[in-house]
Amino acid sequence: MVSGALDPTRAGPAEGERPVSHRFPLPVWLLVALQGMIMLGITVLYPPFQEPDEVPHIDYVIAHRHGEWFDAIGERRFQSGVLVAYELVPKTQNGTHVGVRPPPARSTRKSFDDLGTAPSDSLFPNQMVQHPPLYYGLAAGFSYLLPHFSHQRFDVQVCWLRLLSVLLLLPVPLLIYGAALRATQRPTLALVAATLPLSIPSYLRIGASVTNDSLLTLLTVLAAALLVRIAWGDRGRRTAVLLGLAWGAALLTKGFALALPPAIVLAYLAGGHGSLRDRVRGGWPGIVTAGVIGCAVGGWWWVRNLVVYGLVQPDGFATLPEGVRQQGFGKDHPPAGDIDFFFGFFRLLGRRLWGSLGLIDQPSLPRPLLFIPAALLLLSLVGAVLAGLRRHRSRLDVPGWTAGRAVSLIAPTVLTLGVTYVGSRSTYLRGRPLGGVQARYLLPTVLGLAICAAIVAHLAAGRMRRWLPLAALLASLGFMTASVYTVLDVEMSSTDPDRTRRLADALHFVLGWAPFDSAVSATILALTLGLAVTTGVVSALDATRAPPSSAAARVTGDSAIG
Repeated sequence: MVSGALDPTRAGPAEGERPVSHRFPLPVWLLVALQGMIMLGITVLYPPFQEPDEVPHIDYVIAHRHGEWFDAIGERRFQSGVLVAYELVPKTQNGTHVGVRPPPARSTRKSFDDLGTAPSDSLFPNQMVQHPPLYYGLAAGFSYLLPHFSHQRFDVQVCWLRLLSVLLLLPVPLLIYGAALRATQRPTLALVAATLPLSIPSYLRIGASVTNDSLLTLLTVLAAALLVRIAWGDRGRRTAVLLGLAWGAALLTKGFALALPPAIVLAYLAGGHGSLRDRVRGGWPGIVTAGVIGCAVGGWWWVRNLVVYGLVQPDGFATLPEGVRQQGFGKDHPPAGDIDFFFGFFRLLGRRLWGSLGLIDQPSLPRPLLFIPAALLLLSLVGAVLAGLRRHRSRLDVPGWTAGRAVSLIAPTVLTLGVTYVGSRSTYLRGRPLGGVQARYLLPTVLGLAICAAIVAHLAAGRMRRWLPLAALLASLGFMTASVYTVLDVEMSSTDPDRTRRLADALHFVLGWAPFDSAVSATILALTLGLAVTTGVVSALDATRAPPSSAAARVTGDSAIG
């Protein structure tokens, strides 16, 4: 999937423009390496179990190691050793200055099995039985590749499983770059799109967590990259088959993939020509091919749910007694209306898109810093659609960009947001606390968001477009640095009033809980800083070497994603 011809009807390089190789350029590979090192660093920053739902995900991976793949709702009891290990680590959820509690010596930490293999007597079952098995089976298989995995310390076991997520997300910048390059023929614009996810803390945390969101993100981004090919005119059988496989695997990972079929239909319509009837006639073979393959690969799980539970997506806590539920998730409130829910939902989502530094809202950067990028993203989505209108295309100077294609890029996000909104609304209007409003649910659809944001940045930058990749990189690294500092100062530190001592205590806490010696952690930090500087220098050199007109260089030859 790294080759494939661009539309041969597109024009070649215009006068004064520089032909661009179809190969991934050095800055993109540096982005891939930088993302990997940042995520690896985040596995050190956050002790075990500090990522969203990491405890049940880890426990369910262990269940799959033992061959327990199909527990019914409410039947999976946590392995006691997992909960014992969980109690050993200070809780950062709604907590501050947890660094006052010194980490235990590494020599005293045991494996999950050594801490207990019997089912726990916790009142809460493992709710992950509601999810399909692909991620858990993959993670269990990955763990069997590691010598003596079950006998290693629990913090090392968590680190290995987190590393799988780091590896799963490594192709994402390549997929975004290749899709943006095909859609726009602008390497500078494509590089900006590939850089944008590095600014989102929750995206980086997905890659540093034990979570099925990592596999879902990879598969959804892959499907979205194929949808870009389709929306830009590729109706080949091979693309439809690959799309069906990617969508089917996503269906076998998490339920949000159920939202994708309308986006598939829309992409085929956007990539067609002529009247609506002509577009439907030309697109239906690909739609049927992708749909049949996807349903065969992953649709059976959801049919099984209908047969067993009478629901497409059962609630993993459906068997939880009402009193226990309120004890764990907050007391019910008087039923509220749709207006209250609407504003509460989007206010919470807005600050979590670039927030979610802890579990979930604390610690936090100042709220204006969180709402500004969320507002800019929303404006970018609107602007990308408007830029595709016929009367605005000449200003954009991106061949083939239309409002319909822009909508097809945004569709996966809108559909996923709709599923999240409806699910959260149904519980909130019954008087339960506002829940299920997680920015990470939208991140698998980041490809379309990144391309649309890059389009608007390209339009706004004018003759300064060649500097956009460097500006995007610096902004992303600056936001990430501020986020890490906030986590250290507020969450991981001691209560010492002196800021310097407080940060020193935070570093001591983080390094103490790291699964390996401090020298290894220091090496990860040094390599990350070195990669960040190198990536910035390469971007700056590219910008200084390129004349202003070359920022609009057209692609010749093959695209990076085929």
